[in-house]
Amino acid sequence: MKKYFQFNGTINGTTYFLRSLFSIVLSIPTLIIVFAFFGMFAIEYAEIDMQNPESFDQQAFEQKIQDNPEEFMETLKSSFTPFWIISILISLIPVMWFGLATYYKRVSALFYENRLNVFFGLLIFEITADIIVFKFDNWLNTVFLIGSILVFLFMLIKDSGIQQEDHEG
Repeated sequence: MKKYFQFNGTINGTTYFLRSLFSIVLSIPTLIIVFAFFGMFAIEYAEIDMQNPESFDQQAFEQKIQDNPEEFMETLKSSFTPFWIISILISLIPVMWFGLATYYKRVSALFYENRLNVFFGLLIFEITADIIVFKFDNWLNTVFLIGSILVFLFMLIKDSGIQQEDHEG
């Protein structure tokens, strides 16, 4: 199990794809925690009586949000307690570590001599792409989205020249 989280060795394109899919499985605890947070927040904000859940009036809840969206956002922000923040971060650490290890191993297989430079360059590109997509709403979104897809496809399809048995990790 330890070798899957280490930053040494190389992997082929098929293993890269399967490990990318497994990253989704690893993120399930994070999704559960996030859904639990929003569920608890909705129960508290909508003042739902858990003894009588049928008494919940969805239209009144929606009207409460529409009447004062600033209050809704402030209440949502104040609901992020240290417990929720730490829980989400702790559940994200294995996903991010596994994803970075996967990325590094594939980059090592394709660009062994310059693996650190290429790895950090691609990492900076992906972080920049994420920031651009979330921050701006213009043509750059499409450019970075297409660039990210092309990088993923290149990493997936490109033959590393290493024999199947020689991939380690």
